[in-house]
Amino acid sequence: MLYLWMPEANGVWQWSRGTDWTTSSSLEQLIQDIKLYQGEEAVVFFPTREVQILQQKFSKAQYKQLGVDGLKYLLEEYVIMPIDQMKVFSHFQQPDQVSVLGINHHAVTTMQHSLSLIPLKIVSLLPDFLMLPVPEAGQTILANINGQLLVRENEWLGNSIDDLGLYLDFADREKLYKHSDLTSEQVSSLFAIAETNQRESFNYQFSELKKPKQHPYNVLPKAKQSNDGVSRYWQACAVLLVALIIVQLSYDGLRWFKLKKLADQTALIAVDQYKNWFPNEQRITEESVERQFKNKLALSQGANTQALQLLSRVGPILMQHQIIANRVNYDTAILNMDLVAKSSDALQTLVTQLNQQGFKAELGNVQTQGGSVVGLVKIQ
Repeated sequence: MLYLWMPEANGVWQWSRGTDWTTSSSLEQLIQDIKLYQGEEAVVFFPTREVQILQQKFSKAQYKQLGVDGLKYLLEEYVIMPIDQMKVFSHFQQPDQVSVLGINHHAVTTMQHSLSLIPLKIVSLLPDFLMLPVPEAGQTILANINGQLLVRENEWLGNSIDDLGLYLDFADREKLYKHSDLTSEQVSSLFAIAETNQRESFNYQFSELKKPKQHPYNVLPKAKQSNDGVSRYWQACAVLLVALIIVQLSYDGLRWFKLKKLADQTALIAVDQYKNWFPNEQRITEESVERQFKNKLALSQGANTQALQLLSRVGPILMQHQIIANRVNYDTAILNMDLVAKSSDALQTLVTQLNQQGFKAELGNVQTQGGSVVGLVKIQ
């Protein structure tokens, strides 16, 4: 994981791989310095002075009852901008401490625009006081990191400050302080209000945060976080897809049941029909009928299809002349038909037309049958 520290005003950018901070003189220089890590996930710390943090005592039930809107208006008397322009984040800590963080929508948007130039996958945007270690109860952490003074009063409250003396004037006199790399002026301010047993120096070393994506103070808009849970839209799509699959499976199951029932009925009808066709056959079952038909089909696969082709061409002409075929026989490439017509002239006209269309047609014996005539026609 890569960590970036945004500067205040025209300060320098800093970055870390989880240990010491490395400075970059400008945003362009930062992009060059981290090009080896292009595409990696990154956590960005921004100046805590951009946020307003409030801590109050509420029970868990009261916290839930307030909701997001109620928590937002707790900040109203502490900020000068309209509360509707604030993004609000909160955290409840047992037994009764509620921490509320507010930040201007515009400030978040501005930071996002700056970060869009950096070829990294930004997954979390956090106030920079979280870079300091968590103090013990009754203790405050002070650290001057590359010229920037940060303070952390507890796990959920901290700030970036310019004048340590002014900050200490309003601080609890009974506090214990752990400090790192303070300037001589800052040390003088601390020593002026804290006794020897109230202060302790330490060597600051940045350590990586646990689960920065899920941190309650992560102000990065959810839509900008990559793979940080499935959005409600995709959840709805998934539910709809599952519902459609269930409906489709139900429909297919019902359709299969109906088709299976129909297939069973058809099989019974086929067996009965086969018995009528072949009364001498013994032990007729669905399987034997299927086997017999397959055998007959295999024997007929090599049959001559010329008769069908010839009939398909002659049939429309017969329909045109309203002539009916009583008998059809195909043998040695010759189609023999007994045709019923109104008169022998109609049969002669048919034969003439067949010859004109490329057939070799011949009218044979013609007999009278009631009010019609029956004639033998040979076609090839």
